Amino acid sequence: MIAEEQDRPGRIARPATALDAEGAAIVVAAIAFVIGALIFLPFFWRQELAIAGPSSLSQYTAIVAGVVAFAAYIAGRLIHRRSLSPFGTAARPVGQKTSWVDIFDTIVIAIAHGIIALLGWLVLGALLAASFKDATVYFLSATALAGVAIAVTAYAVFLSATHMGLMRLSTVLAGFAIIGLLTSMLSAPDPHWWKLHLSALGMSNSISSLTFNITLIVAGLMMAAISRYATDVRTIDDPATKSAAMRLRVGLILIGLLLACVGIFPLDVSRILHNVSAVGMLITFTLVVFWVRKALPTAPRSFFVFGYVSFAVIVVMAVFYVVGYYVLTATELVAGAVVFGWLLVYLRVSGAAQRD
Repeated sequence: MIAEEQDRPGRIARPATALDAEGAAIVVAAIAFVIGALIFLPFFWRQELAIAGPSSLSQYTAIVAGVVAFAAYIAGRLIHRRSLSPFGTAARPVGQKTSWVDIFDTIVIAIAHGIIALLGWLVLGALLAASFKDATVYFLSATALAGVAIAVTAYAVFLSATHMGLMRLSTVLAGFAIIGLLTSMLSAPDPHWWKLHLSALGMSNSISSLTFNITLIVAGLMMAAISRYATDVRTIDDPATKSAAMRLRVGLILIGLLLACVGIFPLDVSRILHNVSAVGMLITFTLVVFWVRKALPTAPRSFFVFGYVSFAVIVVMAVFYVVGYYVLTATELVAGAVVFGWLLVYLRVSGAAQRD
């Protein structure tokens, strides 16, 4: 009976913490709605706004939503802690300082949320504009709709921040990359860009190229930032396993930095640096696939098989391109999807292993 009474507060504490986060998220959403309405009303006053396009409802909403998403993520990471850190829900011990790496990692993930919000509302606006041809929105309705969009963004991002971990971050990273690349493809000034190669998306002086390159840069920095959390060596006692995990960490960081360099150095800026970064990323990925077994021996066997199959697919695609069966764009798309897919699965497997 006494044990039951002692255990009861522990069972009550967890729902209370989740409810506190939900309550705080509602407050943040309400504040965001008010701020958004105050920002939008002067811009929209006595105007009829197009749903999408320059100076449209979706454009204004997307810009403000991106800024609000960034701020909401930072606020969500600070709600239950004394200092800023990328993961976890508990406050740091008193006296333990936040490192610059923690701050950098948190800011990178916050930027990713901001860009997801920005591109997400732009894409949704384009879809709605296509559904309501030539429709316009009066200023009061536009203010209300934009305010609601900002509130929804703040609510979702704040909750994402409070529950952030490797499992959730893998989903955020996937969503960020997919939205960014699709937005770049849909807005490309040359509709036949695919006849050249995937990197052609980053070569023009357009919003499409900017979106493509920023997506690669931020996704690469996110990958590099979370590598040390995805290869946690604090609980590893075996020296060989710890050494393998550290080697894997270096490989993952290198993949992230090389991916960022692909966006930093488009083909029209430096063909050599662009190609070296892309090829170096594939070579490093090959090493990581064969290193991961020793670094994460508790992972399921199917995960290791998935890695070997991924490597084989990349080799086959390269052969197909050399013999002229596949164009370069198809080869790059499949290889990129395979590498990114394996990295996302690794994050989830690593997160599951740490929870177990």
